[in-house]
Amino acid sequence: MRFVLSVSYLSSRLSAMLLLPKLAGSPMREMLSIKALVTICIATLIVSSTACVDDGVEPMDQANHLVRYLTVEQETPELEALAEESIERFEKDNPNIDVRREAISTEDQRAIIRTRLGSNRSPDLFSFDTGPGFAGVLAEAGLLYPLDKAYRKFEWPVFEWAKQRVSFDGVPSGVPASLEELGVYYNKDVFDRFGFEEPQTLNQLEHIAEVVKSNGMIPFAFGNGEKWPAGHLFSMTVSNLLGLKGLDRALFRVGQWDDTEVIQAIDLIFRRFPDKGYYPANVNTIPYSDANALFYSGRAAMNPTGTWLLSELDEQDLAFGVGFFPFPSIGGSGITPPAGLGDGLFVARNTDEPKATLKLLDYLVFSERVVRDELERFNEIPAFSVDTSDLVLPPLFKSVLNDLQVADGPSTFGYNIDVVAPQRFNAAMSDGFADVLSGDTSPERQARTLRAAYQEARDQGETLSKP
Repeated sequence: MRFVLSVSYLSSRLSAMLLLPKLAGSPMREMLSIKALVTICIATLIVSSTACVDDGVEPMDQANHLVRYLTVEQETPELEALAEESIERFEKDNPNIDVRREAISTEDQRAIIRTRLGSNRSPDLFSFDTGPGFAGVLAEAGLLYPLDKAYRKFEWPVFEWAKQRVSFDGVPSGVPASLEELGVYYNKDVFDRFGFEEPQTLNQLEHIAEVVKSNGMIPFAFGNGEKWPAGHLFSMTVSNLLGLKGLDRALFRVGQWDDTEVIQAIDLIFRRFPDKGYYPANVNTIPYSDANALFYSGRAAMNPTGTWLLSELDEQDLAFGVGFFPFPSIGGSGITPPAGLGDGLFVARNTDEPKATLKLLDYLVFSERVVRDELERFNEIPAFSVDTSDLVLPPLFKSVLNDLQVADGPSTFGYNIDVVAPQRFNAAMSDGFADVLSGDTSPERQARTLRAAYQEARDQGETLSKP
């Protein structure tokens, strides 16, 4: 932070001091003059330091710079090594910038990020979940660096709808790093053995679940140890039952979260399915990674989760092929798979290195080499148009990529609710769905809890407007 004394301002204040009426005893007048001078200097420092905050868009000097980058660890050691290689390439191209990359788990990052941003160990750049319940909370606390000038300078080609989802109070505060879709992975060999097709209706899905259960397999590899996975299952069922228009009413206008369709969505996925034995025993104690392992080992036939798992799947030495389908129609409903933004990259408001940090951000999201790696190696979908004609992509990933790479927004999709919902609503989802799964509350009571939480968030101005 630079401090610049305004000479003309200081001179005018000193002149005014000389006009102070003479007081009895020159020492008193001298003391007041010194106090006034100190006050003026402090005020001038504050005003000038505010005016001189670096906006990060001017050219960098050639001095050495340190950028602290906090991110989420990759799913496998191999992918983690690739992420480190990407940073090394950046440092080689920019020898005056030293990047200290720190990778931790998603749960740890969510727990510490606000404290870290307010400490002397604050990262300059960090990845984090988008939406009002995550990055929006940090923006409200004044912890995010505004990126409106950076968007103009770098001409980042982010889809407009995606840019709006990382904007708070009209100010772009982050850069979307990936797009995601929720659905159900399935073991193709199991489906072929029993003659199953990808289900289009709930009855067909339940038939598949009954057959695989009767043959000693777990129908769905679902674990809710961290509580957030339940929100993804809810997003799948409620998106189908409400449809996009109903979701928009509930999220952005006057819809209620205790409507019949919402209760039905909760009852189906958190009471009916576990009562039928479609999940592993003690589902609330099973970590997300262990649930995935049930699918990888062949013990579970299906795995309901998101496309962020594609990179991890690609690293597994699976003995079977994998397919992916959206949650099917429920009682004649439409099929509206949840989709939207994954995580994003954000700059800390208190960064001492805005220029170097923005240069790293630009490289990590938009450089040609990194974009190619994100697609071919990490199987992550960028939030801007990409020509993939010369890329070697797995068929499963390519089909998802083609679905999501739409510049006008995923208008045929629903929402991953926790990405667009406020923090207090997400907390009500996490705790309440675990209670429904354990039998400690009912779907009806949980729906009323969701309604109250969302209404309170709306009254406090914590909800998003429709992007």
